[in-house]
Amino acid sequence: MFPFKLKTSEKEGSVKRLPSWRQWLQMPKILTKKEKIAFFGFIIIFLASIGFLAGNFYLKHTVVVPSNSGQIKEGIVGQPQLINPIYAYASDVDRDIAELVFSGLMKYDSSGGIVPDLIKDYRFTDNGQSFEFSLKENAQWHDGEPLTIDDVIFTLNLIEDSDYLSPLRANWQGIQLEKASDYKGIFKLKQAYSGFLENLANFKIMPKHIWEGATVQAMASNLELNLMSPIGSGPYRIAKTNQNKDKTIKSIILTANDKYYDGEPHIQKIDLVFFNKEADLVNALKKGAVDSAIVENSPEFDSNSLKNSEVRELQNPNYFSIFFNNAKDPFKNKNIRTALALGTDKQDVINKALNGRGEITSSPLLPSFYGFAAAKNTIDYNPDEANSILEKEGFVLMDGLRQKTIEKTSVFKFKATLQSGSTGTDVTKLQECLAQDPEIYPTGEVTGKFGENTKAAVIKFQEKYKDDILTPNGLTAGTGKVSSATIKKLNEVCFNVPDKVIPLSFNIKTSNHPALIAAANALKTQWEKIGVKAEVEVVEATEMKRVIRERDFDVLLFGERLGAIPDPLPYWHSTQVIDPGLNLSVYQNTDLDALLERQRAYYDYNNPDRIGTLAAIQDTLTNDIPAIYLYSPDYIYVTSKKLKGFEAEKIINPSNRFSDIKDWYFGTKRIWDFSAVAE
Repeated sequence: MFPFKLKTSEKEGSVKRLPSWRQWLQMPKILTKKEKIAFFGFIIIFLASIGFLAGNFYLKHTVVVPSNSGQIKEGIVGQPQLINPIYAYASDVDRDIAELVFSGLMKYDSSGGIVPDLIKDYRFTDNGQSFEFSLKENAQWHDGEPLTIDDVIFTLNLIEDSDYLSPLRANWQGIQLEKASDYKGIFKLKQAYSGFLENLANFKIMPKHIWEGATVQAMASNLELNLMSPIGSGPYRIAKTNQNKDKTIKSIILTANDKYYDGEPHIQKIDLVFFNKEADLVNALKKGAVDSAIVENSPEFDSNSLKNSEVRELQNPNYFSIFFNNAKDPFKNKNIRTALALGTDKQDVINKALNGRGEITSSPLLPSFYGFAAAKNTIDYNPDEANSILEKEGFVLMDGLRQKTIEKTSVFKFKATLQSGSTGTDVTKLQECLAQDPEIYPTGEVTGKFGENTKAAVIKFQEKYKDDILTPNGLTAGTGKVSSATIKKLNEVCFNVPDKVIPLSFNIKTSNHPALIAAANALKTQWEKIGVKAEVEVVEATEMKRVIRERDFDVLLFGERLGAIPDPLPYWHSTQVIDPGLNLSVYQNTDLDALLERQRAYYDYNNPDRIGTLAAIQDTLTNDIPAIYLYSPDYIYVTSKKLKGFEAEKIINPSNRFSDIKDWYFGTKRIWDFSAVAE
């Protein structure tokens, strides 16, 4: 069959050599058609099997991981000022950049919780008055210097020094930090505080070796270290800052920190692009000039216009409420507040103000966000019941507006008979009354003595009102004596106080923001249906500060922000009714004060007793209705559809969208899984 023979040695069965390549090439010439099909089929199966086995081996012993590649163009409205941890907290723009460039002892995770960042491990001792911790020893600054406990102490000293005017100072007064070693420290607190871990999450560390010796003026004015090239320890470092012709910042380019203690970020470059107006940012998203951005949650935002983007709706602990000024009428009356709450359709407000992108809240403790039990005393939309309550309170519907009539009575009334020779207060009041008409009492003298002039004036008064005084008594001329018929008329003429009509109307003041204006107008329309007249008054940001400071409002539509660890004390404690306190409802309740103070005293913020205290606070606030708790708006974060690894569903503030940025990626690659190979 074959055109060659295998040469063998004398010893049978031993092969001397294989066929040459030229001999193999002759094979097709001597094979039959069937043999050719069989032979080449065998070759194909053999090669496919080798490929399959190799591919299967590769897939079995490798894993898909994100590749370190790609870049993001992130749009931001506003201008960076101080990318400096002791100042950045006051500006959302600065906080965004500080989140990328600097690190904190703790940080927020993708579910809105608080987890260690620079801290390796920690524990509370002394019933929460001491916090012992150790730092990750592989953490270093962007310039390669190690990050140690000295940097933490240096940063804390700057924050606590009143000369530096850090917005974080109020959270750190009276707290001391002791150095145990280069990587260990102990915070000493005056008393246990449930929000301490959150303070640590907002406490980003500054490099002592860079800033040591800087004056107060230099700390805030060093353009290079505060804006152009700050030295941090975060996942990204600033590579370049581009300016416009007017010296404003056009963009900041950041590159991945390959020495980052928590692992190099996958996305290698971030280009932050700054815009003056929200409309310009949204337009850039539409055109693809930027990939991602936090955009205003307002009725003007149209997500359908962003074809190549994913719109992520992120829950957060912000909520907006109607704050009644409980120091004013009619809001002192709980029944009126209840009626207005019953006349409020919260879902309609969300639809009109946020295009439905938000959650109804019936409590200022946001139980759905934190996983608490819902409030017991919730009020649902019920305009019929609202009308019933207003009717019972005396507010009658007249020409579409509810009004309450209050009958007024004079402080003084004539009762005794007066005549010539009488003296005293009644005579004085008589003379004052008669003097109101010069034709009746030309001299107008008030002496307290009933003389001839007074008698003559009484006669003229009686004859002027003869149909009420003289005629019913069969008289044709005045007598000058003040008796029953004359007393009655004097009281009608001189001391008749008209009834007071109180309309149920007031102003709603709110900020100049599209969502808030739309919400206020929705409330105005809803309350008109129950006969309440509410006028919307929009004020600018600077004026709003005065309005809040002076509590100059009937009703205020405004927002408040809780943290990862809710602390309602600043918003509801009686000590906070006066500026700079934020008890906007001017609401005071000593029992509630005690609860608010108690919930702060647990170092473990998840302590069941603390959760129970928060539930009691919630029940009090939902029962007393010092405000109508409306909605919690979602943050709207637009990203590229290609972005992977973004896991956040809840964030505490806008900058926290970057909390897990080191895990974001675009592309993937396969690497050998050596553990699988070993097996």
